[in-house]
Amino acid sequence: MVVVFVGVEQGILLAMSLSLFRIVHHSYRPHTAVLEQTRDGIWQLNPVVPGAITELGLVVHRFGAPLFYANANRFSEEVRMLAASAPSPLHWLIVDAGAITNVDFTAARVVREAQKDLSAQGTSLVFAHVQSDLKPDLDRHHLTEAIGAGRIFDSLHEALAALRGGSSSSPAVGSHESTLD
Repeated sequence: MVVVFVGVEQGILLAMSLSLFRIVHHSYRPHTAVLEQTRDGIWQLNPVVPGAITELGLVVHRFGAPLFYANANRFSEEVRMLAASAPSPLHWLIVDAGAITNVDFTAARVVREAQKDLSAQGTSLVFAHVQSDLKPDLDRHHLTEAIGAGRIFDSLHEALAALRGGSSSSPAVGSHESTLD
């Protein structure tokens, strides 16, 4: 419709501008969710609200964008709120990092602070679905060291299997023994 009134070139520029605005808006306010598995084994995305859990003692939090200075505080606020408002003691908070393609310096600092606070509350921070291009960022910003290499997984399935006791050296979700180092 814009093309009719202002011309083709201006219409293309407007479309590009709106697209860029949408991408920037999504990066600053990414889609987030708490994952919950249905009885049929299908993962359901639930809103990030106080008291949301995946199962007793466990929250799987999906963060839908790269972690950088503009959205790091949102990430921190959400994981801290989920841990503080869990209806029973929260032992494990898994971040589904499938959409996190990189982490900048500011976000790394915020994640380290959140990890320390969660640990002080008895909650272990775990990263799952970590892509190979994200791992160098985690290493460079010392997040692998802070979180623990044994708490960073290639897939959500691997993380859940380890936390549920699928690995002989890993504790079950209800247990908070820290053997995933």
